[in-house]
Amino acid sequence: MPNVLVSGEENHVAEVADALRRRGATVTEVTELADLPESCRTAGDGVFDCYVQLAAAFRMEGTSAVQRVRHFYANGVLARYSALDAARDALASPASVVFVLGTLPPEVTTDDDRNARAALTGVLGRAARSDATPGELTIRVLDADAEADRIAALSLGQAPPPRQEPRLAEMSLEDWRIELMSVVFVDT
Repeated sequence: MPNVLVSGEENHVAEVADALRRRGATVTEVTELADLPESCRTAGDGVFDCYVQLAAAFRMEGTSAVQRVRHFYANGVLARYSALDAARDALASPASVVFVLGTLPPEVTTDDDRNARAALTGVLGRAARSDATPGELTIRVLDADAEADRIAALSLGQAPPPRQEPRLAEMSLEDWRIELMSVVFVDT
């Protein structure tokens, strides 16, 4: 039975933990990053087959977009580094780490921001792999919209469920037009 550590925002942690348990895993949930080092020390060395790092609950601060983004990166995105460092000794060999990206509020998010967060998370994954012996650590980075069952399957090395695409008959006229024009655009 795989043993999985899941950290992040409480509601999302509960969803992913439930999906993991349905797939036969034992799950340790940590919803406060400050509690992660103690949870890992208590669990012991080499006990987790996987660490799923979800986005943590985060309160934006600052009066300008620049201040809010700086605060988000300094105290949000880069907090992933400390969290993984706290969990490192508790990971088994081999193990996997699954990062699920978070999102910024619409008034400060951009495509560049999303790409930067993914890049910083990728750098974290590469750093973690460089500390491990070859083949010891598998890293995955998933988008914020990844569903709990998909996260669970990929965390356990199982085939993810097929994505449920909306059927054209169930779409609004506007969504249907976008879908249809996308197909036409791609095929031309």
